[in-house]
Formats: sequence, structure tokens, C-alpha cells
Amino acid sequence: MNDQRDDSGNSESKTASAGPFILAVAIVALILGGIFISSWMSPAEENVSEEDRISRVVADYVAAHNENDTKTLQSLTCTNFDPETGPLADTEGDVEMQGINESVVSGDRATVDVRLSGGGQDQRVEVWTLTRDGEGWDICT
Repeated sequence: MNDQRDDSGNSESKTASAGPFILAVAIVALILGGIFISSWMSPAEENVSEEDRISRVVADYVAAHNENDTKTLQSLTCTNFDPETGPLADTEGDVEMQGINESVVSGDRATVDVRLSGGGQDQRVEVWTLTRDGEGWDICT
């Protein structure tokens, strides 16, 4: 019998190939490049829906009401807004917005069903009217 071994299977004689590593790096670079280009072409602030904008102004209005921040309340309302007849006029204490059930946008006007609790009243749903002001919305009634 011949005790010689074939050294072709010896790991020391194999040369390492950089090809798979370079391919993996190229794939990762392409993925990251695609993410960067897509975020550059369509920034997140442009992906905000009308419902998101409406929800934000309603939440800001409730927070400003709770903090008795008249300056912010004025910036969130229409010019002819009457705080004595507007949303939350008959509430006492802090109000919590539970959410928005439905918002309907028709041109520059919108109505939204706002779920509220607190303020000396049981949980309820109120219909608020909003008017578009540039990119945002103002609460009118």
C-alpha cells in the first residue's frame, strides 16, 4: 500500500478568493444607495397625509387648551374663531383626546369626529370643522 496522501485537499495550499466578499459589499452598497436615493427623492415630511395633519392640529389644540396657552390656541384657529362657542368651550379641567374616528376632506374644508374624555364630561365624540391654511389646518368650530 502506498502511504502517500494527496495534498490537493490541503487547506494550506488553497488560495483565498476575495470575490464573494467583494460581491457582498457591492450588494450592501447598492441596497444602502437605493435607500438613500429613495429618501432623497421623497422626504418623510412630504409623506404626511391630510389625516395626519388634521390629527396633529386637533391634538395640538387639545394640549394648548389643557395648558391654557392662548397664543398657541390663536395660531391653531380660524380668524373668526369664537372660543366661547368653539370646541372644548364647555369643558372644565383637562381634556384627553382619545383619537379621531373619521375625517372628511372636501377641498379647503374638513370635518373630523374627535373622541374626547375628561373635562367634566363623559367620553364623547364631537364633530369639528377645519379650514386649510397653506400646508396646515385651522380649527373653526
